[in-house]
Amino acid sequence: MSTQVPAPDASPQATPIAEHPAYQHVPQLVLSTHHRGSGVLDKIAAWVNEFVGSMWVFVVVTCGIVVWLFAGNVVGFDKTPWPLLLTILNLPQLSIMISLQVSANLAQKTSDARALADHQTITALHELSKQQLAILEGQNQVLEILKAKLGS
Repeated sequence: MSTQVPAPDASPQATPIAEHPAYQHVPQLVLSTHHRGSGVLDKIAAWVNEFVGSMWVFVVVTCGIVVWLFAGNVVGFDKTPWPLLLTILNLPQLSIMISLQVSANLAQKTSDARALADHQTITALHELSKQQLAILEGQNQVLEILKAKLGS
């Protein structure tokens, strides 16, 4: 058994398997954790994104709004709940929007890296397919030679 693989251009020269570029590709698993920064601001942004994006924050804010709307009239601390409630709810929105943009940028960076890794893997698979076709064509030629020799 030979450890030689025909070159993609099907030249008579063979390349050892270990040196062939198609065998040097290693598929990569790309996760967003690989692209997060390690600075203090990056860690704060990751924490804010995890905290703000959790279902518990949604439940607490929703329950707080409902309690505010009903208890404001009953207890009497806010007779017209909408203006004060909306003001309080709108205050953190700007910082949350910036945090969400940071998260979107991280997701975009991760998506780009994942697409590049996928492209490299598909390119390596394509090269291997071309080599397989060259090998199969060579086998067909050998079979034709054997058939011609056996037929005569």
